[in-house]
Amino acid sequence: MQKYSYVALTPEGKTIRGTMVAQSDEEIKQLVTKNGNYCLSYTRLKDESKGQKALPTKEVVNFCSQLGSILKAGVPLATGLDMLYSKTDKGPLKKVIGNVYEMVQKGSSLSEALVKQGKTFPPMMINMVKAGEMSGDLDGALNKLADHFEKDLKLRNQIKSAMRYPKTLALITVAVVILLVSVVLPRMTSGMENIPALTKFLLDMSEWIKVNWPYLLIAIVVLYFVVPMIKNIPQVRFGIDKLKCRFPRIGKLMRMIYTARFARNLATLYEGGIQLVDAITMATQIVGNKYIEKCMEDALVRVKKGESMSKAIGSVDVFDPLLTSMLYVGEESGVLSEVLTRVADYFDEESNNATKALTGMLEPIMMIIMAGVIGTILMAVLLPMFQQYDEI
Repeated sequence: MQKYSYVALTPEGKTIRGTMVAQSDEEIKQLVTKNGNYCLSYTRLKDESKGQKALPTKEVVNFCSQLGSILKAGVPLATGLDMLYSKTDKGPLKKVIGNVYEMVQKGSSLSEALVKQGKTFPPMMINMVKAGEMSGDLDGALNKLADHFEKDLKLRNQIKSAMRYPKTLALITVAVVILLVSVVLPRMTSGMENIPALTKFLLDMSEWIKVNWPYLLIAIVVLYFVVPMIKNIPQVRFGIDKLKCRFPRIGKLMRMIYTARFARNLATLYEGGIQLVDAITMATQIVGNKYIEKCMEDALVRVKKGESMSKAIGSVDVFDPLLTSMLYVGEESGVLSEVLTRVADYFDEESNNATKALTGMLEPIMMIIMAGVIGTILMAVLLPMFQQYDEI
């Protein structure tokens, strides 16, 4: 999100100035002219968010949930923020709440105060809060956001937990290999003359590692920082994201996870009063896949031209086909908001199943690799022993 200052001419001929947050130059012009105004000029403002870190999702959930509950009880916004500030422990969140409270006290709306915190709060939250302010249902918007971020956090934690076991197996394999090659194998073969080729190869490799370990350590550290940088190159990121969606078997499971994320975000945004095109745009960006974002550009163009959302999204073939069918039902029945919520709940469960299936596929592969590597090293250890027995 980018902050802009603008100068516009009202239908009555009055010149107005202001600031607004938008995703692009095109969007700022659309937002300024939305109420019949004519945009005279606009300027990108300096990014004040540099150096600021986004709040952890758990803290965003707490902020939305607690403030939503306070406002629902009829407490004024400024008083509610003051109460929230008093009961929050020292840390980044307390500082942010204090800043927001000061701005609200000076006359800013909550959405304007959140925008000025830079990258602290996600764009989705800022847009939902703004829609809640316009509709007069700010507490409802905050409670919906709390529910949304809580479910999103749960889904991400499930994926992290599922991947923890394969990572642990990989670490164990590396540790066992290092132990066998650097300690066990040299001791077993000390004093032997006729060493088998496999054992000799591993011994040479062990010796090379002992001599060049500083360079290896430097290479690992460099890779640790360089690989993420390479992955963030637009072309590389696009290729990786496309592979995630199109790889045999795994791609189908990944698309299910992305479908769940898109459906949940779209349901929350649309139910929160965000216009359909804007909701689709934001939901697509939050999915976190550049290939899907690129494919959805065509769908957005079709929706803007008046085509139904279900037909437009179905044409790009990046989400589960059931999503398109359910969206069509919602459009035809006139209860799109309710259907989106049900679809989101359904795909949350399917995403959980897809995560388990993905882990189920990775575990045997990791076990086979682990068995192959350790088996090869054990063979290199045992071959000299068998050779000694034959010589006796």
